[in-house]
Amino acid sequence: MDMKKKTEVIKSVAVLVTLLFGVWMMSGCKPTEQGYRAAYDAARQKREAAAAEMMIPASGLLSDDGPQRRIIDGDTLFVTKERVRGAGGEKLPLWLLAVGVYKMDTNARAQAASLRGAAMAVRGEGDRWYCVADTASGLDGIMAARKRFMLSHPDFPYIGLPASPVIVNAM
Repeated sequence: MDMKKKTEVIKSVAVLVTLLFGVWMMSGCKPTEQGYRAAYDAARQKREAAAAEMMIPASGLLSDDGPQRRIIDGDTLFVTKERVRGAGGEKLPLWLLAVGVYKMDTNARAQAASLRGAAMAVRGEGDRWYCVADTASGLDGIMAARKRFMLSHPDFPYIGLPASPVIVNAM
């Protein structure tokens, strides 16, 4: 076979391989709604796991800028330790049940007013204002208050908090 014929055969084979590869790629790579849904669900689960992982205390250095997840008597709770003071500067009990956190005191006061009873707004560190639904002098008392609140308010939004009331250890 001469050189010209060999070149034509090689070109023909190359074109055929390219066409077959293109057909193969197009037939197997069609995005579907099911594929998008699976990718979305996988990303959401990964994000939720990462968010939960951030709340779990680990050995070594811990982050102090948010509530920490604790398991006490089989219950998963969120606890934080923070310097807080009442709106009038009054001394507060050692344990507080925070059900909302805001940057503006008016929002915390409005939520406390809607809850009525012992609810109040307290100032935390920085720009945080907590809406506190109940207080207690001991951990057992605040745990009981948490259970009562969750039973009486099953659909409460817990604005600014991890979808659960936060127990604040007031310093």
